[in-house]
Amino acid sequence: MKKHTPSTSTTQLAFGQKPRIPWVSKWRSVHLSLPEKASVAVVGGGPAGSFFAIRLMRRARERGKEVEVVIFERKQEVCFYRPAPFSSWEGCNYCAGGLSPRLVEALRNEGLEIPEEVIESRASEIIVHADWKSIPLAVPEGRELLSVFRGSRPRERAMRYVNFDTWLLNLAIEQGARVITAEVVSIRYSGQGNPVVSYRSPDKSEENAAVPDESAIRLSGITTSTESTREFDFAVVASGVNRRPGMDVRSEPLLATLGQMMPRFRPPKVRRAVIVEMTDLNEQLRVIEGELHFIQYGSKELHVEMASVMPKRGWITTAILGKSVDQAEPSSLLKIVEKFLELPHIRRLIPYRSKLVPRCCCNPNMTVGAAKHPFGNRIALTGDLAVARLYKDGLYSAFLTSSALADCVLDCGIDERSLRRKFGKVVRQMEADNRYGRWIFRLSRLMLGHPTLSRVLYLAVIMERMTTPRERHRLAPVLWGVASGDASYRASLVRMLHPSSIWQILTGGVFVTIRDVLTEHIFGLDWTGIPRYMTGVPVERVEETRRALFAVQGLEPPERAPDVESMFSIRIRAGKQAVLRQLGAFGDPERQYLKPRLLKIRRLKGKPNEVGTVIRYDVPLARLHFSVALEKVEPERYLLYRIVEGLGEGGILAFMLDEFRPGVSLLTIYVGFDFPRGRGMGRIGWALARWLFPDFAHHVVWNHSLCQIRRLAELDEG
Repeated sequence: MKKHTPSTSTTQLAFGQKPRIPWVSKWRSVHLSLPEKASVAVVGGGPAGSFFAIRLMRRARERGKEVEVVIFERKQEVCFYRPAPFSSWEGCNYCAGGLSPRLVEALRNEGLEIPEEVIESRASEIIVHADWKSIPLAVPEGRELLSVFRGSRPRERAMRYVNFDTWLLNLAIEQGARVITAEVVSIRYSGQGNPVVSYRSPDKSEENAAVPDESAIRLSGITTSTESTREFDFAVVASGVNRRPGMDVRSEPLLATLGQMMPRFRPPKVRRAVIVEMTDLNEQLRVIEGELHFIQYGSKELHVEMASVMPKRGWITTAILGKSVDQAEPSSLLKIVEKFLELPHIRRLIPYRSKLVPRCCCNPNMTVGAAKHPFGNRIALTGDLAVARLYKDGLYSAFLTSSALADCVLDCGIDERSLRRKFGKVVRQMEADNRYGRWIFRLSRLMLGHPTLSRVLYLAVIMERMTTPRERHRLAPVLWGVASGDASYRASLVRMLHPSSIWQILTGGVFVTIRDVLTEHIFGLDWTGIPRYMTGVPVERVEETRRALFAVQGLEPPERAPDVESMFSIRIRAGKQAVLRQLGAFGDPERQYLKPRLLKIRRLKGKPNEVGTVIRYDVPLARLHFSVALEKVEPERYLLYRIVEGLGEGGILAFMLDEFRPGVSLLTIYVGFDFPRGRGMGRIGWALARWLFPDFAHHVVWNHSLCQIRRLAELDEG
């Protein structure tokens, strides 16, 4: 029989069409180990390739094994502000740049501390947007949620060559990897069964065009050539699904050559995303620093399934997925972004005076499935070419798959069977978890985007926060895991469907929603045109706020809480003076808030925010009344009203102002009083009054008023 000699041609075969390579089936059952003084090719210098190179070289060195790692990176290197073996990339990696707490922790465990200059923001909370109200979720203590830029885009940003991918690639070079600036055009087997990499480098003229100041680049660690081939002992393909943004992965030339080497290989399923980098001409983004926004719904005109809004230093990165994006032409991407910014829940999060201008927009692929058989003898795929966590945590997925592949190469072998047994297990586990993720996102999208269901969910979460210590929460951790990627989808789904969680949604969500809707109807509270914001206060803050309030009066807080005690707070993107101007309207007939039906509230004497001012509440139908007098004013800090006559005499109504962050005020309202016990028939009257004015009624009325105060204060300052 004539011996087959592999051709150097890059003729493409359709995926699934088996090439005639007689020795492939023969070697498929042979165990292969990485030889001494091995050479390993890594196609792609992004995070997946860098993670693999760093892990492989560190572990090989610990075992006294000599391994040469060559990374092929197609992007041109450019002058870096601080010279390094590999300067930086000219371009982008088409990623929003979020680093989950799990990835930050994993890197730290590997001794990889991300430099401060690379970090663009540290989120202190994730805000989950829902149709009724958004739900802020604080980043747990000891966890870090970061954002970075993956490349040198957008061009207008300062220090644009300082980015995450360049930092990782330089770490790989420090470990001993060598970078060849070249585009890999094909990979094939040699006659001995080793992978042969064919690559093409830019010529001198192209290099000079890309690098104006060539003398500023240190070329150590970089090899360039025009057109070459090289044989390796093992090859890793970590070039991603965006060698060209939005490419067809089934017809991409390099992946087609892999189909010849691995006949059962099928690329992962992908879908398109829109990623846009925007800057604010009015420089208002500082008021949303520390936030990360998670969105799962759009409108009838704009179908959004998943989106994130990530503020960075002077920039805001937005990523959008959904049917509207799937069906869009490249020329309509900016129209999609414009429609997205006009959504009511997105307008809520953008500061009033912001003027967002897109500077960079792309339409890349996002992996939403796992590749079939992403390995063969002496070759494997990693990163999002193999699998990625559904809609979340792509960089952590790259870390997991690349680390598992490096361990498999050293510990198990480089033949297909060994790779399937250890590395393939990680890919299968991630894809299995993604199946749970699909159910989670279906359920959460249904809840968050529906007007009534989102109100039920919001109230269930807030009631849990207001009545239960943080360590006993069930609902908030579920939302945190889904929005942050800080938990497996399976664990999140189990917690979501746990009987205790469902019971809390029924009692703290359904029941409270019905109660609040009826109360709003009784008091005639209309939400039309009023943005809705969270006003609930965590139970941990109640005692702290009560102590601070009584400290202002020079008193110790009472041993027991009063009969009625309510506390509400709201963040306002305005300075304290703008908020105080609205509080000064308390009792004015022209005020635009706190005008419930069945209650008459008017100022009897005094001036806005002036000690001695008296404001009277009347309930004509019940012939009840009480008056509050402004007893103490601490400029830009406290307004303390005392109930001086009528229902709840001696009680307190206090407004407290704090600076939540520069440009953002935190307004807290405290209401506390006792009902008179009464004697004889009077006891029945006071019992009736207590029934008419339960503490939740204060919550409903002030919740509505606080949202109005926020809107008015922000418009006032803007």
